Amino acid sequence: MGVRISRRTGWVAAIIGVALGAVYLSLLSYQAVDQYLFPANELKLPAVSVSIPATNIGVDVTLPGVATAGREPWRPTDRMNILVLGLDRRPWEPVDASFRSDTMFVASIDKHAGTLQLLAIPRDTWADIPYGNTTGVWAQNKINAAYSYGQFYKYPGGGAAAAVAAVEHNFNIDIHHYVVIDWVGFVQLIDAIGGIDVNVPEPISDFGTDVLDSFPNQTVSPGQQHMDGTKALGYSRVRTDGDLKRIERQQIVIQAVANKSISLGLIAKLPDLWAAYKDAFRTDIDTGMIPGFALLAKQIDLTSIGHESLGPAMYGGISDDGQLILLSDRDRVYDIIDRFFADPEMRAEAPVVALQYAPGQEAAAKQAEQHMATYGIPPEYIQLVKTADAGTPGVFDVTGKSYTAAKLTGLFDLRLLNAQGNIPDGADVVIRIGAATALKSP
Repeated sequence: MGVRISRRTGWVAAIIGVALGAVYLSLLSYQAVDQYLFPANELKLPAVSVSIPATNIGVDVTLPGVATAGREPWRPTDRMNILVLGLDRRPWEPVDASFRSDTMFVASIDKHAGTLQLLAIPRDTWADIPYGNTTGVWAQNKINAAYSYGQFYKYPGGGAAAAVAAVEHNFNIDIHHYVVIDWVGFVQLIDAIGGIDVNVPEPISDFGTDVLDSFPNQTVSPGQQHMDGTKALGYSRVRTDGDLKRIERQQIVIQAVANKSISLGLIAKLPDLWAAYKDAFRTDIDTGMIPGFALLAKQIDLTSIGHESLGPAMYGGISDDGQLILLSDRDRVYDIIDRFFADPEMRAEAPVVALQYAPGQEAAAKQAEQHMATYGIPPEYIQLVKTADAGTPGVFDVTGKSYTAAKLTGLFDLRLLNAQGNIPDGADVVIRIGAATALKSP
């Protein structure tokens, strides 16, 4: 009889195991589609209690690859990066010709924190750009020539793909999608929302070109101004005071567009607007993904868009062929990029993190620093402190930076402890590693 029960139990367990496996594979397949169509709104399932009949086996199971309920820790994959290109194309020129991208910025959406940040890349940045119709071949030129080269040489994927490749290659930034817009599309979209209200911080004039012809005396006066598409375009394009000041004006215009979109309730109407105005720009974002992006947009605080520029890390130069260019201070460039892509909630605390380690643990300390950087704590926030007698390993919140302290306990096999031992001056959070301290992935 015992053998029969054992066999019966075994068959029941096997059948349940196969059923669970089928459900699991179905969930993984669904989640893969769900992640594609609904970014940041994916299926989330809690741990489930599983027990096998006629046995005392029972366990809470969290299926690998299937998200659990509740707020998860921040990860680098929480970011979606979209390269936005503004082309220097006149209305009478063909759409598929070769043009330079007068405007280039990375729009980075942090799905965990619900934030949108813009990282401007100056058009005159001297960089490696794709050359010819083969990937992996580079030539030096201004980065705004990448789109033009890609179109002219028929680079795989065209000008947009060439621009994406240039940004990824030069700045080690993963780009997930792109959006390309030209003068005609820009004016059309601004006019479609009834124009925008722009708070102009300082006057700007341009008497040498037709850029500001839509303004009286070719001058934009300071103060609050309502701009239609043509005026907003002129204000965004003028560069008599340099490209870096133009970037600042473009950021002002982008925030004005966001404010107007919010006031009109356009986020909820995104699918309908997409259908009506998708011909005003070009993108690799599929129409089927738009409902997911609409849900994501509702989670983003568009009233406070973060703005960064690589401009402060640039300095003027002249290329061998006589072009006026911007050269990069690579250390400063990556300081800006590290800060831009940091965990937003940790960055809001702006902590000074002291990493204490004993003599002989230099390699472990460097590895720990890199591990923190991978998970959104930029090196500029971290101080490496060698201490002969550091004391008990752990994480110590000295000044009340609770988010950062909790984050560190998720990155290392360490507990949050009351401050003790040698606390470095100026430290907000101390992480003290020992010989047996292990790295963790949240």
